[in-house]
Amino acid sequence: MAELHGVDPTAAETEGYESPDEYDGQGDDRVVRNLRFLYTVQTEDPAGMKVVEPREALAGETVTLDQIGQIALMKGEKSHAFYTTEERERIEAGANPDQPLSPAEGGDVSSLGEYELAEHIKNENLTVQQTVDLAGNDKDLAHRILQAENIATDGEPRKGVEAGLTAIIEG
Repeated sequence: MAELHGVDPTAAETEGYESPDEYDGQGDDRVVRNLRFLYTVQTEDPAGMKVVEPREALAGETVTLDQIGQIALMKGEKSHAFYTTEERERIEAGANPDQPLSPAEGGDVSSLGEYELAEHIKNENLTVQQTVDLAGNDKDLAHRILQAENIATDGEPRKGVEAGLTAIIEG
């Protein structure tokens, strides 16, 4: 098809494209997250004519760059049609790829709400110092952790947690 126009359209559209950071470490294959991922391939018909045929990959299938081509890879990554590296790691660990990791599994506590933080504090039996350390130097997170401590202890926060987090909030 490109021969008709004298320019390879894939080169112009994908020139300089690099996969986003969330796909680092996956090499040239991606796992489809959408119900169906549609792409096209150029093949030859029995008469030797080049034709473009639609193809599809279903959720959970692995596709390669050689199979789908650079344009489909670019469009699939931009539309989040593939699992990210982090999501693939969760799948391989037997976890739900759409559920963020808990702090105990190496997830980021800054994304958790007060009730999730309270659950983490209770389930992990965090010490006073571990609870305060969750905040780092983040004042907003320290405030949320203080609220979570109140929830986790039924309105009776530990004095050391209260003092440590208040120091971060006021600091």
